[in-house]
Amino acid sequence: MQEKVGEKMKVNLKIMIGIVIAVLISITSSYVLAETLINSKDVVYEDNSNLAVNNVQDAIDGTCSKIDTRLKGIEDELYTVKPITGRTRFTTTSNFSYTGLSVTFPANSYCTITIGNGWSSKQPRGLILAGSKDTTSHTLAESTLNENAIIYTIYSGYFESETTYYVWTKHALIGETDEVNYNGWCATKYK
Repeated sequence: MQEKVGEKMKVNLKIMIGIVIAVLISITSSYVLAETLINSKDVVYEDNSNLAVNNVQDAIDGTCSKIDTRLKGIEDELYTVKPITGRTRFTTTSNFSYTGLSVTFPANSYCTITIGNGWSSKQPRGLILAGSKDTTSHTLAESTLNENAIIYTIYSGYFESETTYYVWTKHALIGETDEVNYNGWCATKYK
């Protein structure tokens, strides 16, 4: 009985090895035949996508080219939107003076910010967003006194190159500690 079981196992093992070898030969020969006998330029393609081609290789190339062209068009319209914020504390003066707070707008960006200053006890009198920290020249935005003694200014614009602007204020009470801040966002072109 043990002899018969041992012989059956040998036969089954030979059959299994034969099947594995046959599968490997089949796969290898199919690959070799496909690689040597079938050229994608020779396979006929029915043009349902208006690619103006008649073989598979040109259809693949044409489809990839169309996708690449479409993606480039989409990338030209994409923008990355990021918040921008800043705040600082400073000592008040009666004339316009730089607060130490600046905002840098990135290149190729549409930006909007709101700058605010003051509490009722600090009596702010003016707020300027200027192109320099040394002078109020190149003023981008300016606000005047609000009845609530809280002033703010809003600015929206497009910046072709990276640009920094500086926040200036003036107050009725001199030598007080005050705070100025800005909040907003910039949509920067993807490419």
